[in-house]
Parts: sequence; structure tokens; C-alpha cells
Amino acid sequence: MNVRSQIQLVTIDLDDTLWPCMPTIMHAENTSYAWLQQNLPDITSRYSIDDLRDKRKALMRQQPDLVNDLSAARRAHFRELADELGYHYDWIDEGFKVFHDARQKVEFYADVIPVLERLQAHFKLVALTNGNADIEKVGLGEFFDLQVSAADVAAAKPHPAMFIEAMNQLGMKPEQTLHVGDHEVHDIQGARHAGIRSVWINRQGTEWQTADYSADFEIADLYGLLKLLMD
Repeated sequence: MNVRSQIQLVTIDLDDTLWPCMPTIMHAENTSYAWLQQNLPDITSRYSIDDLRDKRKALMRQQPDLVNDLSAARRAHFRELADELGYHYDWIDEGFKVFHDARQKVEFYADVIPVLERLQAHFKLVALTNGNADIEKVGLGEFFDLQVSAADVAAAKPHPAMFIEAMNQLGMKPEQTLHVGDHEVHDIQGARHAGIRSVWINRQGTEWQTADYSADFEIADLYGLLKLLMD
């Protein structure tokens, strides 16, 4: 089905849509832990990297708003550690930067650059993320008109706020907008909540798990998006 005549804005998820998320996060957490070992060894002598991850998740359960800003969550976790061990807060900015810089070291799927190069010539492109990847720092800024994160709108997908913000900033209506993402709930349900059509990118060939709704389209990779929009 060709929807090119209607669509003017394509919103695109980042983690696990444009690059594998877990290897990126593991690299960043390992880099952060090595920095802590060197600079604040009392933390790493008390907690393993898994312990710290569990501790941060517990903090986010206690303060659910942190789910909407993962950078704030990591900083809050560092403050919690500082309070526990009697440290000042003067290391937190540097410690967060170490993690955040490493978090931007991503390995794009092979289809990403060639497809974005073609799409940007025909559509407005907006990156949407629940996380704290930065399209400028990962090297994709030239392809996107803007980025909207959960922290920007104080609401993570599947809440429709990110989608609505993207449309509002570019003056688009739901019928002019298409969202592409890998997650059944965050991306596909979120797009439905915003009244826009969705494309499920199913790189692993998994079975759809949700009975109540489905994506409007399914693709195996981003070349399928070119076929959908431009053939």
C-alpha cells in the first residue's frame, strides 16, 4: 500500500530501531563502572555493576517520574550513592558525562544511513525516544528536523505527548504523520493514542504479541519503509 500522497512527517524511534540498544547500554554502564572504580572505589567495592543497576531500578520504582527522564534518574542515583557514602556531589556532573558520552557510541544497522538519506529529501523526520540518546552526538543530526524525548514532554511513550509535540512543532496533522518503531507498546500503542498510523519494524522476525491492536504496517528493515512510502 502506498501512503506517500498523505504522509509528510515520519517520526522514528531510536533504540532497537536504528541501532541495537542493549550492547550500547552495556558499553556505557561498563565505562561508567570503570570510571567509578578509578575515582570512587568505595562505591565499587560495595556494589557490583549488577547491584548498581538494581539499586537504580529500585530508586525509579520509588520515584516513578524518573522514568520520564533517564538522565535525571542516573543523576539521582549518583546523589543517592553520594549521600550513602558521605561524598560531596562535586563528582556527579563528570560521572554522568562519562556515562552519557559512552551511551552515544552506537552501531547503526546497515540500512539506517542509506534510508535516512533518501527519506530526508521527501519527508520531515523527527526522532522520538524514551531514552537519552542524542541524534547529534550519535551522528544522525543532519537527517532529522528535530528530536523529542520523554524528558522534553515529561511523559514517556506510549503516552501521546511526544507524538503530539512533534506534530505541533512542524505544523502537521495526525493523518499526515507516520511513526516507525520496534516496540509494540511504546511505539505502536503510543502512535494509536496519538491518532497516527504506525509501522512496526520487526528486525528479529518475532510474532506479534498483543491481541487488542496491531500496527498498520510491518516491515523487516528500513528498506521496507522506502517501499511503503516511495514505490
